[in-house]
Amino acid sequence: MRYSLEEINKRLKASKSGVSLRQRGDTLSLRATLPSRPGSQKSTHSQQDLALGMYANPAGLKAAEGKAIELAADIVRWKSGRPFPWDNWLGKKTEAANTCKYWIEAFKEEFLIKQQKFSASTWERHYLLQFNRLDPNSELTGELLLKTILSLPSNSWTRYHTTSSYIKLAKFALIDIDLRPYKGKYNSTNTIKDLPSDELIAQIRDQITSQMWQWGYGMLATYGLRPHEIFFATVEPNPPYKCQVSEGKTGARTIAPFYPEWAERWKLWEKKEFRTQKSEYWELGKRVYQGLYYYFKKIDGANLAPYDLRHCYAIRASVVFELPVTTSAKLMGHSVMEHLKTYQRHIDEKTNSLAVERAIARFDGKAP
Repeated sequence: MRYSLEEINKRLKASKSGVSLRQRGDTLSLRATLPSRPGSQKSTHSQQDLALGMYANPAGLKAAEGKAIELAADIVRWKSGRPFPWDNWLGKKTEAANTCKYWIEAFKEEFLIKQQKFSASTWERHYLLQFNRLDPNSELTGELLLKTILSLPSNSWTRYHTTSSYIKLAKFALIDIDLRPYKGKYNSTNTIKDLPSDELIAQIRDQITSQMWQWGYGMLATYGLRPHEIFFATVEPNPPYKCQVSEGKTGARTIAPFYPEWAERWKLWEKKEFRTQKSEYWELGKRVYQGLYYYFKKIDGANLAPYDLRHCYAIRASVVFELPVTTSAKLMGHSVMEHLKTYQRHIDEKTNSLAVERAIARFDGKAP
């Protein structure tokens, strides 16, 4: 079905609804013969316009046709002797069709269902998560979008991706505002800081009281897995205790343990099964985050995120075990370019620091 002003009015006329759709500037209104409004000096019915607060875009036109049909039904009941329900049409500064809820649902239908530009999981993770910051019953305005963006930490992943989503929503709803200057500068490498030492990593593991989460934590620390990959990982029971990941974000791969002693000490080949009905990788990853954070809150000094264990593995493999970058990247399941982009600065800092420590330890002379 086509949704243009001309096509809609053709359908309304063919159905003898007595209602027509009009456009004033960027917004839409309905025109029909109606009784006098409450408080009006007129005593007879007349042609009147009812502002809808909807924009003249495909989503707005579709919703406006629905309101036209609703108005036509009210007119039929009025002509049958019932009072006209003016309360349903007047006195609302923010029409339901101009709320955040309306525009978010319209955006979802347009892009998720019609244009198929992203999957249901992408919608939930990258769009709905950001849109849920908006009050569903508030009017969608540029001021509201900007206020919400500015409430988020500067130069953070959250602000960067929230702003990106709001830019698309504002464009779809014909809201004239440039939100790009407020995205900030987000760089994933800047989030890798204050990582725990290997000694602290081992201490935290021993203080987790659940055997299941001890195993999951140990897998992240020893093999540098992405959180969702522990659901698909098995460890060989004999040295060198290689880990096989059957599936995940970047497919199957084989991973060496660093440290091998952790795999042996924690008996990581004795896999613990996690009970979950989730199937999407991001949902499984979220399950791991929630499970480990529960125990982190109870442990002094456990100020880390599960993904920090993967970062520590990457740096440990290059600094302590001196693996070539190509090998480290392959073990972690990403490209050499991605590995260098994410870790090179941190590897250089650790390598330089370690080199200085070793030089000082070798020096057996005396200062003049």
